[in-house]
Amino acid sequence: MKRTMALRKKVVCLLAMALALLMLCGTAMADNFSFLPSRTENGKEYLAHPSSELTTILLIGYDHYANGQIEEEPSQYHLGGQSDFLLLLVIDHKNQQIHQLQFDRDTMTPIKLVATNGKDAGTRRLQLCLAHAYGRTREENNQNTIWAVEKLLGIEKADDGAEIDYYISMDISGINKLNELVGGVTVTIPNDDLLALDPTLKGGETIKLTGMQAEYFTRTRYDTAEPTNEARMARQRIYLNSLETLLEEKIRANVNYVNTLLNEMGMIFDRTTTLDSGFGFTTDDATGTAITDTTDHYLMANVSIDNLALLANRVMDYEVLDVETLNGVHSLGSDEHIHFDLYENEALNWTLKTFYTEAAGN
Repeated sequence: MKRTMALRKKVVCLLAMALALLMLCGTAMADNFSFLPSRTENGKEYLAHPSSELTTILLIGYDHYANGQIEEEPSQYHLGGQSDFLLLLVIDHKNQQIHQLQFDRDTMTPIKLVATNGKDAGTRRLQLCLAHAYGRTREENNQNTIWAVEKLLGIEKADDGAEIDYYISMDISGINKLNELVGGVTVTIPNDDLLALDPTLKGGETIKLTGMQAEYFTRTRYDTAEPTNEARMARQRIYLNSLETLLEEKIRANVNYVNTLLNEMGMIFDRTTTLDSGFGFTTDDATGTAITDTTDHYLMANVSIDNLALLANRVMDYEVLDVETLNGVHSLGSDEHIHFDLYENEALNWTLKTFYTEAAGN
């Protein structure tokens, strides 16, 4: 896989897992392996953007309460933790723009199941966040999440090859450490939902989050006025916007800042979900390799730390578009959990406008 030499960026971030991810992710090795075909919808032909024009990165924040420790139990296949935060970055090199799509964790969509013997157990329509739970290793958890997002957007390949080029995942129990490493993120509290947890988190106040406050702000969902995921997603976007600005300032002042931050957060390189010369996932006996000296490892990515560190330049001046979400309806399912059902063609329409252009003569 060819890699260009200059890539450093400012991309967008994510949330708790956000950290340098955003800075690094904006990336995009010049030659990626997106290979969407043309398609016909409602009688119109759509042509996919050439693969050289787009790079896709999925940012995954999972809630495992592992506190950065590598805890894998080979006899268990559904304990990978739920992905409470999912943000897809689509980097358009031709127009020099970065699209962002944040998914509601409760979006109902097909996900892959894994049986107790570790074998494929088919698919079932469940909350998107549950895709990360299935698998014996972090690598498999992330692979399942990628597949579920691709399936939701209609960009998956029949052979499970990756239409999404790269991912960066973070155990979001590391949000407080991230917040501490960047010196605290300043936000305006949107309402009084968090007062019971911390009386200083009063609606309308602008404060620099310290200690447990970053975790309260980005992770709290229950015992609030709005128990669906919408309120938490809105707070996550507030945090991300402020974090993005802060990280951009630090990186412009010190080009080595990303390396330092990644080392402090602990990075694992996923060697099993790396793109090969033409197809999605390569599978071999290799397992994730810790590539930092820290005891705790909050991060995993299927792109090397060296390339992440280089990612910054190419898209540093790209326009970062506002975060988008897909519209739908929340309801209480028969399982007594919140379900979020997308409106008809909601995901398809986003895919068509982002990955395709209408063919001439439609």
